[in-house]
Amino acid sequence: MATQVIIVGGGVGGVVTANRLALLAPEDVQITLVDTTGVHTYQQGWLYVPFGEVEPKKLQRRLRSIVYDRVKVIAKPVTGIELENRTVHFNGGRLSYDFLVLALGCEPNPSEIEGLSEGAHHFHTADAAVKLREVLANFEGGTIVVGVGGLPYKCPPSPIEFVCLLHEHLVRKGLRDKVELIYATPLPRVFHIEPIVPIFEERFERFGIRLVPFFTLETFDPANRKAISMDGTELTADLFVLVPPHCGVELVRKSGYGDAKGFLPTDRYTLQVQGQERVYAIGDCTNLATPKALTAAQKQALIVAENIIAEITGKELRKYNGQVGCVIEVGDGEATVASFDYDNPPHPPKPSKSLFQQKRAMRRLYWQIVPPALG
Repeated sequence: MATQVIIVGGGVGGVVTANRLALLAPEDVQITLVDTTGVHTYQQGWLYVPFGEVEPKKLQRRLRSIVYDRVKVIAKPVTGIELENRTVHFNGGRLSYDFLVLALGCEPNPSEIEGLSEGAHHFHTADAAVKLREVLANFEGGTIVVGVGGLPYKCPPSPIEFVCLLHEHLVRKGLRDKVELIYATPLPRVFHIEPIVPIFEERFERFGIRLVPFFTLETFDPANRKAISMDGTELTADLFVLVPPHCGVELVRKSGYGDAKGFLPTDRYTLQVQGQERVYAIGDCTNLATPKALTAAQKQALIVAENIIAEITGKELRKYNGQVGCVIEVGDGEATVASFDYDNPPHPPKPSKSLFQQKRAMRRLYWQIVPPALG
């Protein structure tokens, strides 16, 4: 009887898992990928949408076009998951599984902060990035506050990248002298990974970006364009770009399998959902302390796919070591790299134009590099 592997979620984790299994699994393993939209998005590209560098549609492709023929794709919303009965329910049917991989992602939750939805912009969805593009196109001067509206959120360095790119955008438009740029964060310094802090601090000083640390957003007053921190600090601005806190998807929040924010309790080494056999969680839907980033989902997916095969064939399992890394734009046409794992901190190189070119090339080469899951 065929072994049934069901993967729920068509993001990086889901696609890489499906394709890696398709390359390596025995012939009697059936692989099914279930996703609400049937469309895969290169989400890292949203960073560039507000500056008019790319259209959201250019960042999307149909799942069927980027997975191997061996993978069955079901483009329907999953309505329920019964871990006890090893069953996945979706509109129009249900499937039983031997192995389940949950690659559900997470989503912005601005409603967690009073007033944030009404008064601040972000770029962590296609629609939000387009709205922000329209606002920036008409912005003529004043104060802009960029920062972190709440934790956790996808791609930790993204708001820092954004404020550096915003500086350059304003320079190109001849508006930089008319704008005060402020970066607000709940952290005591600009970023939580110490080795990269000096790079960001140097850029902020060079670009004239004022840092406001220890700013833990509690409420937002849209009428008065004011952000209020838990300690009573207030920031007033003409435009706010605040990354909202993220939460697990509704499916997990309603299932009772997740934590208070809807993230799945996941073993940091095996990537199994805690208390469950043959059920794995990868990427942004987990409660791991690993950054919610493309490379984390990619590395986890490769290991989960190979461990499913190992379980089927009786071979030794691999452990995830927390590996993650990303190329970070820091303005002036330069970028650096943060690459680390559970045991080894990053040693970011001096920002360079070659790394910047690598980051920009990824937008073109992503489809040939990541989804094929060649490892």
